[in-house]
Amino acid sequence: MAVQHSSRSGIVYPGDMETLKHIYDDLCTERGYRAGSPAAEDLAKAAMDLFAQGVFDEREIIESLREYLDRKSSDANGNASIAA
Repeated sequence: MAVQHSSRSGIVYPGDMETLKHIYDDLCTERGYRAGSPAAEDLAKAAMDLFAQGVFDEREIIESLREYLDRKSSDANGNASIAA
């Protein structure tokens, strides 16, 4: 679902915040992150960074965050990540 009323100026409207909160809640549940934990805070920052970079599509944000979290998890487990 695309975010409605998206702003390219960096302004986040209430509907945008609701969408980002929904994504945050779902991914925290999916990953077992406790709200307010360092991992959850990192997730929130990453979601806001994507939005600030102009990524407004909900599916694209979720996919990008999952990839980001998978890379972080892989790196934390000592696996080498290969950049494309």
